[in-house]
Amino acid sequence: MTFFQFALNNVRRNTRVYLAYFLSSVFTIMVFFSFAVNLFHPVIASKSGGAIELIMGQTEVAILVFSFLFVLISVNAFLKVRSKEFGVLMILGMSKKQLRKLVFLENMVIGCLAIVLGITIGLVFSKLLLMILSSILSYGSLSFYFPYEAILLTAVFFILIFLGISALTPVIIRTSNINALLKGAKRANREIKFSAIQSILAILLLGAGYFMAVSPQLYDINPLLDRIVIFIEKIPFLEVILTTSVVIGTYLFFSQLSIFVLSCFKKNRSFYMNKTNMLWISDLIYRIRDNTRMLFLVTILSAIAFTAITGVYALSSVVKDESLKDNPFALTYTSYSGNDNEDKHIEVIDEMLESFGFKYEKYKSEVKKQVSNDNYIVHIISQSDYNNKASALGLDKVALDEDEAFLVPVYVRFDVKRDKTLSQKKIALNNGEINLEVVGVAPKVIFYSGLFRNLVVVNDVTYSRITGIQEKYHSYSYDIPDWLNTLKATEKLREVLGVGEHGKYFWSTRIEGYILENQNKKLFLYVGFFLGAIFFLGASSFLYFRLYTDLNQEKNKYIGISKLGLSFKEMKKVASIQIGVLFFVPYILASIHTYFAINVLQTVLYSSVFGQYIAVMAVFLLLNIIYYISVRWRYIKYLKRFVV
Repeated sequence: MTFFQFALNNVRRNTRVYLAYFLSSVFTIMVFFSFAVNLFHPVIASKSGGAIELIMGQTEVAILVFSFLFVLISVNAFLKVRSKEFGVLMILGMSKKQLRKLVFLENMVIGCLAIVLGITIGLVFSKLLLMILSSILSYGSLSFYFPYEAILLTAVFFILIFLGISALTPVIIRTSNINALLKGAKRANREIKFSAIQSILAILLLGAGYFMAVSPQLYDINPLLDRIVIFIEKIPFLEVILTTSVVIGTYLFFSQLSIFVLSCFKKNRSFYMNKTNMLWISDLIYRIRDNTRMLFLVTILSAIAFTAITGVYALSSVVKDESLKDNPFALTYTSYSGNDNEDKHIEVIDEMLESFGFKYEKYKSEVKKQVSNDNYIVHIISQSDYNNKASALGLDKVALDEDEAFLVPVYVRFDVKRDKTLSQKKIALNNGEINLEVVGVAPKVIFYSGLFRNLVVVNDVTYSRITGIQEKYHSYSYDIPDWLNTLKATEKLREVLGVGEHGKYFWSTRIEGYILENQNKKLFLYVGFFLGAIFFLGASSFLYFRLYTDLNQEKNKYIGISKLGLSFKEMKKVASIQIGVLFFVPYILASIHTYFAINVLQTVLYSSVFGQYIAVMAVFLLLNIIYYISVRWRYIKYLKRFVV
């Protein structure tokens, strides 16, 4: 028998041990390959202009990083299960070099088999993903092709991953100590000590991260808090600092704060000595100590999964509202000074809408652009033109005196209190000849978002007095009730008007923005769902790997305490509490992280996503409960064979 044949036989003998690791690797490879098929599809490459490829490429990198960590942790778990076997082999004469070679060959055999099976299943699964992607991108049917580039990329990347992991196995199995190998996962339960300072630091770091996440929503409560919020927002790399604070705080939570809390339970003698509390509290302290890194990783991966899916779900839910905000009117045509085709273009638009049978209302307005001596740009609209648009949009009309001004936001997302252009109290026009007092701010945009800068409404008489005009615009806004069906009319108009001419005219439609937003957000939903699913699966797998690793040690422990008179019902209760803590504490902490993360998203969207957060967390809670019940049932079933 050759050494390679010996390694193959070892893999066959340990099928049950490696099965979960093998299947999880297959799944990860399958997903990576399926995304690679999308990435290299010739239709996507030719039409996306690089945008879709960029998103898919970033997704591939995320999956690749996750895959490396996943394979490393899973192989670590299962090698520890086999540590006794390695110790026996070394006693029988196997050298350290031979043992390392054996583990290397076994891991590469499993890795190569996983790559072949993952790509094979991925060839089938990728067809489904192409169908989903074609529906999202509206490219028509994305036909299947032979993805030799995707196969090569997947094979090379994962061979490198398995080679790297295999090279690290000597560190994992620690072949220098035969006695330690024979003991397997057993460890002496030394007294656990914790640091009160580090426990407090965990609270401070988590609290600081959470506060920074919600700080924008705390503005305008009191002057002192306002100054703190403004200071926080000016911190360079704020997002990085926020994330780092929460990540470090999470690690200290498990390594220090959780031990501190359990120690407090232990000091409460009436609670500690009640029934089985002493057993599960004492054992849980050691379990958390031994599983700190695993619990930390599960929490972070779960938080990423929850946040990703909540974020993309929220984005996909507000797409229509966003289109309505960005384009307050179904169609907008803006003509610059010197556009000789203005009347002709408006006539074409009117005729086109009428030919398609659309009912519409047209609102014309004039906008003056003035630049002061200090290069301050302001766009001015008359009160009558503003009121005309405001009436169409359901906004209150304004009545201004000659020395008054009314400000209008030019972007969908704005904050009156912190936007300098919207918080100013005085407006000077004609280089100081006309001084106006600001009496209010409109609740939303009235033109296409970003079309103008510093938009000011003035009294009609004041408007007529404004001189020194750099540019004068005529804007035509079309209110079309049936705007969702204007795509064909828009396409016809594009053939006649083109995309616009710089310095001459600009036009846009709400339906185009809606379709683009819908497409982009569906794409993010598509990517976010799979990334979230992968990360959540990984987190769940880590829990399973760890419980599986501890089974033999737990078996011996429960056999011992059963001889002391503890009933199986009591042992089942202890096991249920301990497994429940390992399953649900990371979920609870990850859900808290996610809640504060979506607060950042709410600030960006200017829209509540709490409903989406509740829905996503409810689904993941249900999945977690089902997974917990399943694992608990298998765990207790295994123990029952030895203690009953």
